Amino acid sequence: MTTKTQQPNAQQSEVNEEILRLAKHIPSDSTIFIMRCTFLFIICIVATLLLSWDVHAIDIFAPAKNEIVDTVGTGSTAQFAILVAGLCVGALTGFLTRDWGKAIGGFIVGIIFINVGLKVVGL
Repeated sequence: MTTKTQQPNAQQSEVNEEILRLAKHIPSDSTIFIMRCTFLFIICIVATLLLSWDVHAIDIFAPAKNEIVDTVGTGSTAQFAILVAGLCVGALTGFLTRDWGKAIGGFIVGIIFINVGLKVVGL
């Protein structure tokens, strides 16, 4: 008994071509995973914004504000010590790595960070 291979008729060929055309538009598993992660990330951001909408923070440093300003404020010994320590670390980094650009850049970034941090906490 022999089996004949059947030739698909014209309508079946059109259906097969349409299935192949539509199959090209199905996203891959990695694309679906990325889409799910992005959706969950957006949901988390929206939930965080909505849940923190009505939060009123208190100043935990209010009772000791004057003492903190005197200790760490502009021109204080603590601020001078922080800058000297940063300068020492920058010099040590420059000597050990021989990359003075990064050492000086790190010191400058440290100074900017300290100044911005002091402004943020109100010093």
